[in-house]
Amino acid sequence: MKRILIYASVLLILIIAILPFITGNLEKEELNAETRAKLEGSFIKLTDGYTHYQIDGSEDAKTIVLIHGNAAPYISWDNNYNALVNEGFRLLRYDLYGHGYSDRPKHKVYNRDLYDRQLSELIEALGIKEPIYLVGTSQGGSICAYYVAQHPEKVEKIALLAPLFDEFEGKRNAELMKSKYFGEYLMSVIGDKMLTNPSGVLSSEEKKEELSAKLKEQFYYKGKKRAVLANMRGDAISDATVYYEQIKKQGIPVLLTWGVNDRSIPEASMERLCELIPEVQYHEIRNASHLAHYEFPEEINPLLINFFVSKTK
Repeated sequence: MKRILIYASVLLILIIAILPFITGNLEKEELNAETRAKLEGSFIKLTDGYTHYQIDGSEDAKTIVLIHGNAAPYISWDNNYNALVNEGFRLLRYDLYGHGYSDRPKHKVYNRDLYDRQLSELIEALGIKEPIYLVGTSQGGSICAYYVAQHPEKVEKIALLAPLFDEFEGKRNAELMKSKYFGEYLMSVIGDKMLTNPSGVLSSEEKKEELSAKLKEQFYYKGKKRAVLANMRGDAISDATVYYEQIKKQGIPVLLTWGVNDRSIPEASMERLCELIPEVQYHEIRNASHLAHYEFPEEINPLLINFFVSKTK
């Protein structure tokens, strides 16, 4: 019996050791001047590294800044971007650090100050006139809230699409990933599959395949999984209630949408946000999952346009 236990233990250790090699690693290329030159979009050097962005529309028009979440980088706005530009707005979308084609800074943690600094520097570097309109989805929503808390005079309106507020599904798993070494091991084994599979944030099989293909293209560049761990280990996905309170305090108009099939942001969280900001314009999107703006642009785009076109009271 003792010998069997020894063999079993050795076998388990071997399995643990070879799993990362069996599962593979999509990250093959370095993000550098040579590789950036072959990629679409524009790049700008900021304090913490290069940021990948796209900006269109008249410089005299009101600027809308689109901020994505963890599920997908700025490509998640593919079905919304042109619709807003065509309405006469100036549009800016960009990849947060660690996502898409933006750099993956080698910080131990990615916190709210990092994302706020990236947004602030990007707006200043591009000469964008303020106040601006913000649109944030998932963690991008809490980034918007933090930006308002730090720069209330620079934001006129905010649209929050299933934003991270106080709770999210999978928080317990995220806490596990914070553990040093354990998090790195799990990410090396399941990271590629987990982070390129949008099944949990979309309903349509067609849209899942489409977005998965886009995500895999951007996973070729090293540092993505490390950046995801750094994000989990910072304060960026913690309760953001205190920052949303500043939106209420400043009286900034808010549009809020949530998909009834969302498995990432609980309905109860959105109910608490509506209680915190009673004046919010709230819309539930039937049949939609977490990335409703990507999957149901025919419903989300008119809501965004009407919200931003309407006069501020």
